[in-house]
Amino acid sequence: MKNPQNIPEEAENKAAWLQVLRTVQTGSAEEVLRLKCATCGSSLQIVCTPGKRTSLAIRCAACSSAIALDGESEAPPWVESLGATISTRPGA
Repeated sequence: MKNPQNIPEEAENKAAWLQVLRTVQTGSAEEVLRLKCATCGSSLQIVCTPGKRTSLAIRCAACSSAIALDGESEAPPWVESLGATISTRPGA
């Protein structure tokens, strides 16, 4: 059984990853490039696979934490200027 003291930390981490996902979905190119891993703070590798059901895959370059989303109706706005596969530069 998990230690109840870890619950707030896990909830915080989940909320941070959901914020990363929201920014990837709707953020500007500048906002997306500043994103960092919600687990360890390192850069992220983001892949958008456009199509009828666009998918987004977000993975940490350091710790391999990841989140993905399938079934989006269109590619996020930043794909046009940055391309479909990017690495973020937090702190740049």
